[in-house]
Amino acid sequence: MNPSLHRAPCRIAVVGAGALGSFVGARLAQAGQRVVLIGRPAHVAATLRDGLQVHSAGRVDRVTLDASTELAAVRDADLVLVAVKSADTAAVALQLAPLLRASTWVLSLQNGVDNATALGHALGQPLAVAAAYIAAALPAPGLVQHAGGQGLVMGAITAAGVAQTVGAPPLVELAALFRRAGFEVRLSEQPLRALWDKLIVNCACNAISGLAPSAYGAMAALPAIGELQAAVVREAVAVAQADGVPVSLDEALAALARVAQAMPLQRSSTAQDLARGRPTEIDQLNGHIAQRGAALGVPVPLNHALWALVKLAESQRLPAAAG
Repeated sequence: MNPSLHRAPCRIAVVGAGALGSFVGARLAQAGQRVVLIGRPAHVAATLRDGLQVHSAGRVDRVTLDASTELAAVRDADLVLVAVKSADTAAVALQLAPLLRASTWVLSLQNGVDNATALGHALGQPLAVAAAYIAAALPAPGLVQHAGGQGLVMGAITAAGVAQTVGAPPLVELAALFRRAGFEVRLSEQPLRALWDKLIVNCACNAISGLAPSAYGAMAALPAIGELQAAVVREAVAVAQADGVPVSLDEALAALARVAQAMPLQRSSTAQDLARGRPTEIDQLNGHIAQRGAALGVPVPLNHALWALVKLAESQRLPAAAG
């Protein structure tokens, strides 16, 4: 790990600063770190002009931090947080590669299970991954709403994709950095499983929340939706296990229940994307289960149906947004 992470402020760049990346960046800045958000022009302009407004737990904080639309702002960063959409990971990784020092660490805060492979292949250096259990939305440029959760399940892998022990000093220091900012960090020696655990919950929540559209609490209140979500989970667990990932059905169902309890008013990122007429990450969520299920001979009709329905919803919204 870069020894400069031991000092404050260390330099942190958030690439793809939407709702999640902006919330995480704001909390790190409040903890004394030097943070730059790299995001869309309107969000960057509002943040530079007025500061980033963070609505959380009944209070509003106005956080002063740097922001840019240029990826070159990652130069000299000690830590780069990648929060771009999964479909953009490979392209962004290639652009990042010449900008990073050999000592710079990269942390993926993304949905899906393939981002670490794309980042590691392009960057050729160690990186960390985190499954984020944080409910955040970006209702307007420069404004983040945090609806609950500050959990991160974090692990580290080498450029070759080999998991590092949770006792390794680099990972311990990275976890400490986030804990100082108020995040609840659990280290995992099985980072791929941690990402699959999050993927399975997303498969049960995101598409339904986007298609209805509904918040997690309203979904959990309807027994028929609960039965549908449990069936989606069973399919996704079967695919993971067939793919050699030792996930647990009981733990996956318990995690699904916790999401509704901890974030009852939250609507999924898929719902937020559909509402804005933007591409979703459904290909990396239910679409990934559908693809791997077909390859492994595991029937996944519900995940396939949810993927197809969200793709249909996307097709109806994107042309209007483009116009």
